[in-house]
Amino acid sequence: MRHAPSFAHARLPRRTAHLHSLLVTALAACLAASACTTAQSHGDAGTGAGGSSTGSGGGTAGAGGSGSGGNTGAGGHASGGTGGGAGGSAGAGTGCGSLPLCDDFEEAALDTTRWTLIPTSNTGTATIDSIGAHGSGHSLKVVSADRTYLRNSSVIGTLGSVVHVRFYARFMTALPMGHGAIVVTHPTPVDQYTQQNELRFGSQDSVFHWNTDSDAANIPVVGPGDSSSVPVTPNTWYCFELTINTNGHLNVSIDGNDIAGLTEDGVATPNIDQDWVGSSASLMRYMAFGDFNFGWESYGGGPMTIWFDDVALSGAPIGCSN
Repeated sequence: MRHAPSFAHARLPRRTAHLHSLLVTALAACLAASACTTAQSHGDAGTGAGGSSTGSGGGTAGAGGSGSGGNTGAGGHASGGTGGGAGGSAGAGTGCGSLPLCDDFEEAALDTTRWTLIPTSNTGTATIDSIGAHGSGHSLKVVSADRTYLRNSSVIGTLGSVVHVRFYARFMTALPMGHGAIVVTHPTPVDQYTQQNELRFGSQDSVFHWNTDSDAANIPVVGPGDSSSVPVTPNTWYCFELTINTNGHLNVSIDGNDIAGLTEDGVATPNIDQDWVGSSASLMRYMAFGDFNFGWESYGGGPMTIWFDDVALSGAPIGCSN
């Protein structure tokens, strides 16, 4: 039904009508300014898709990213209130939190108070690089033809009988057919040249393996057990969670998925850990933890380039989002 037009405004005196018009204009401008202020404050908090790309602490954010003190966005990075690309988690504070050992490599140079470079030649390098896991700004790039490790000897021995290791890694190429180590620990701290009494997490036959230095026991069994482990896709970030226990038990989770072929639970499983369960030489690797090393050591695997980020140790499970 069509309504008759109203002429109420027409009956106002001309001066009153002019003032009324000015008040309406001013009120509209005030409401617009308030809306802009509100939208800007939400953007600075880094909350939700469509927020500002800059957090209030100066951290950049991905879609719905996180600034300092902001809420979780769709792709922020937890480290230092800096947002990032897809796949990260966000929030106030640092991604390493209060963990006993954690490095997100966001500093301009390698922290030599935390890590000691262990080279066996002058060809290997470990440098801060401008790409990072789940959207962070930096990572550690390790280029090694033989052995290049970063070592910390002050933390792992304080964590008790079960050590949890978490790190992100990105591989320039597929894992090699030859043997190589990515994470190594020794029962007691050793000099940079010693390779004895090593427990190793690394690769063999282009998939991941556990290995020791003396009896060459592998998890899984080289050849028949390879299909129970996994390879990598080059230039892809993965989250690794390793559990090492002084009773000989081991576990590996990649991107939140436990890998059956990299598990030793004390019960011999054909083609996986039967060579390990009854090996006193292998079990000796767990009597104590003297140091923690990560990087690349080749035992025939050839050169590798690996990026590492958010490397952490704890006596409790860490998870990929912390």
